[in-house]
Amino acid sequence: MRLRSPRISYRETATASQTLYFQHPGSELFTLSACQAASERIYQQLFDESPMTSSGPLHLMRRVNTAAPDHPEPLSAERRGAPSRVVAWLINGPRPQPRSITHRLLLHGLTRKRTLVLAILSTTLLTIVAAAMTGAAWAYAWVLIELAFGVARYGALDRLQKARVSGQAGDAMLPLYVGLCWGISYSVGCALCVLSGEWPLIMLAGMVIAGVAGGIASRNAGTPRYGIALIYILGLPYTCAMMVSPIPHMYVVGLLVPVWGLGMALILMENYEILLNLFLKERENQWLANYDSLTGLPNRTMQRQRFEQLLRGATGTTGRGYQPLTVFCLDLDGFKAANDRYGHALGDAVLVTVAERLRSCVREHDLIFRVGGDEFVILLPATGATESAAIAERVIARIAEPFDLGRTIALTIGVSIGSATFPRDGLTADALLRSADHAMYEAKRRGKGTLVHCDTIDDPTDLVPEFDADARVARTVWIRSEA
Repeated sequence: MRLRSPRISYRETATASQTLYFQHPGSELFTLSACQAASERIYQQLFDESPMTSSGPLHLMRRVNTAAPDHPEPLSAERRGAPSRVVAWLINGPRPQPRSITHRLLLHGLTRKRTLVLAILSTTLLTIVAAAMTGAAWAYAWVLIELAFGVARYGALDRLQKARVSGQAGDAMLPLYVGLCWGISYSVGCALCVLSGEWPLIMLAGMVIAGVAGGIASRNAGTPRYGIALIYILGLPYTCAMMVSPIPHMYVVGLLVPVWGLGMALILMENYEILLNLFLKERENQWLANYDSLTGLPNRTMQRQRFEQLLRGATGTTGRGYQPLTVFCLDLDGFKAANDRYGHALGDAVLVTVAERLRSCVREHDLIFRVGGDEFVILLPATGATESAAIAERVIARIAEPFDLGRTIALTIGVSIGSATFPRDGLTADALLRSADHAMYEAKRRGKGTLVHCDTIDDPTDLVPEFDADARVARTVWIRSEA
């Protein structure tokens, strides 16, 4: 997905102030207030196709910068096409959600092993009581079937959790299939308890169904359709048995069961909304912590993480056979003056357009970051100083193109670039960034709008004072005065 650079125009508002508008070719106008929404839509499109894991943002950052798709590993059952349309419908919520959120909601109900163990114990206890009270063959068969389902349900959940811990996708559909089959089997057994005519057994079966339904409303809050279906699977045969029971007035209880099921369904939907809002807020906060809301580019935090990853890959496991990696530090020339003259709205528009122009200049595997107001960093994996010069020339020429602001306003800014290459100019991210930053200041000193590599600087340490230089001088003076 490579975005096209927007056209920028001004239009007078009723308050005589100027409101900035963007227009993509073939689309409607939208105001600057939509800049953040546009970058969030980029994020939405990216994360709709992948689960949010601890490494998710790093894994997907390349797709923010380029058009290259980078598909993550889906759940194994989905990859095989195992789930039927019915089950696929059951595991989704009432409204379409990003795929990462759907995965988290699905796995939320498959990680509560203690709840499952307690449910298995309670349901198995009912079958044992039924066998002891009735002595019927169906009751003893029910005990064996329930024990088999208990082992199968626990085993499917345990296997999924072990697969997820080991970094594999796991089969999240198997516990759902086993759960549906168990629900059908157990509901038939509860109906037989009603038809046995044993009052204590009838009451115990109803209590167990109610308790299990309460657990479903909590445990399966991430998959409300599946939870509601399971609740009604458990309650429907019991209700039908109540309706035909020879015990007087038992049909009244049968009429109340569907109403109870509706109440449990409403509770389940409320739990789903709470859980969904929690996951969406976490996702939004994670994006805000790692990406620039204006341009949609990764920020300084993401740059640090990704830079370390690329350096480990360039170094190799043995520490020999280094692969080159070039870093650009970019600073816009003339941006502050334009921002002060035309206002922050125009400045934001220029930054959005600059980000789009940078995307159009780099390769698919190159990474772009916005690390400050008008400062950007570009990482060029497997690229030496010579090869990176051609990319820098494209960037300088592209940024220097006029920004058509309409109403006879044509703004022109430039960019100064400093570069450093691993391993020649440094072995760590800090060393490389410091060298590239010094080179960028030298590029500004030489006249701006140019590229300077750090190895062409005679004395790079004098270009920019270190951040804590004043503090260190003050400390030295204090030590001498104490002496």
